[in-house]
Amino acid sequence: MRTITQASKAMQTVLHKKANEIAEHAPMFTRQRKLTGSSLVRGLVFGWINDPQATLDTLSQSIGNAGTPLTRQGLHKRLTFEASDFLYKVLQESLTQVVSAMPVEKGLLSRFTHVELLDSTQIELHDELENVWLGSGGYAKGKTSSAIKLNVRWDVRTGELCELDVSDGRQHDGKSSIQHAEMPVGSLRIADLGYWKLDVLARIAEERSYWLTRYKAGTIITDESDQPIDLLEALPKQVGEQVAWQIQVGKRAQIPCRLVAERVPASVVKQRHERLDETARRRERPFSQRTYEMAKWTIYLTNTSQEQLAVPEVLALGRYRWQIELLFKLWKSELRVDTWRTLRPERILCELYAKLIGVIVTHWLLLVGTWYNPQRSFIRSMGAIRGLAWQFANSIPCEQALQLALAALIRSLSACRLEQTTTFCPSSKRVKAA
Repeated sequence: MRTITQASKAMQTVLHKKANEIAEHAPMFTRQRKLTGSSLVRGLVFGWINDPQATLDTLSQSIGNAGTPLTRQGLHKRLTFEASDFLYKVLQESLTQVVSAMPVEKGLLSRFTHVELLDSTQIELHDELENVWLGSGGYAKGKTSSAIKLNVRWDVRTGELCELDVSDGRQHDGKSSIQHAEMPVGSLRIADLGYWKLDVLARIAEERSYWLTRYKAGTIITDESDQPIDLLEALPKQVGEQVAWQIQVGKRAQIPCRLVAERVPASVVKQRHERLDETARRRERPFSQRTYEMAKWTIYLTNTSQEQLAVPEVLALGRYRWQIELLFKLWKSELRVDTWRTLRPERILCELYAKLIGVIVTHWLLLVGTWYNPQRSFIRSMGAIRGLAWQFANSIPCEQALQLALAALIRSLSACRLEQTTTFCPSSKRVKAA
């Protein structure tokens, strides 16, 4: 019930109240009073949720459904840089809202107050938008001179999308605001290597919180007697063998932690080598032979104790970081945040920002309808959300109508389950069959 209340309030606040308040100071609305900020936002956001490749005809109908009749030509004239500025401000408002479910109370995740996953994904834009968002340009093969990066901090214990930092595509992950977010006492951070920084790991430990990360090749580690450890010599040689050592990481920092490692099968090594080859081709810079050798092991570092997480549990939670990759897949494959039907820069920005608002709203709806189902399928849930998108666009201003739409969504999502397969359930401490 708490999640429903939060989601309802957040949608009404952002897509109705704040949208209209922002519109009061936006030139495109002061010149034309018939179109409201709320109608435009709700029409575009839910229009693209319903159909990520919606035409101007469909979007104008969606805006009409939201409360303001608008022709295709009228919409075409309004999708300008001014409109993109308006939508960006609404996007920023959406990022301030908190929607979370009751925390998972069983299994590995319940051992921490929060379990936050950190990762990023990039969206390439039209080169003409480099004055708005800077990309990598000629620094990486296949990259454009304009791109945005989405740095995400996601609490998988409560489902809350804690932070979505939108930045230039060329910005390093480590400079994102999510890198420096304060960790609640007793929480666990599982971050991609892009956020590797020893002073950050030390700060998290000082805040009486915990971290788990992959080992970054080349980082100096020593044993408890300050003797350097040569991993290639010390790591296990038998496939499936696991080790756990108390070590210190960093030449100067010497942060105490555990190293947990497992020798992986040849098939996994082959896949990793293929990914290294592809990355080397893309970057036009080869990796060292040592990097290829290190691919024979899965290696994690963590400041958790053996009592908190045994070796198999460290490895299980390390793999759980890939849940955020599934989230990115949902955004790109189902909501199509990285594709658009136009080459006009101003229209691209309008579509991008509206779809990112849709990402946030969709996440709220998924929390309402699927979070407590251990066999939830976010991908399958999208069909139910699409089917009710226009109803949401129309009902948000009215509390009673919105509650009816949310109730209908919950009923629809109850059937959106995974097929019989092997999954990791956050409410369980082991891998189980669906």
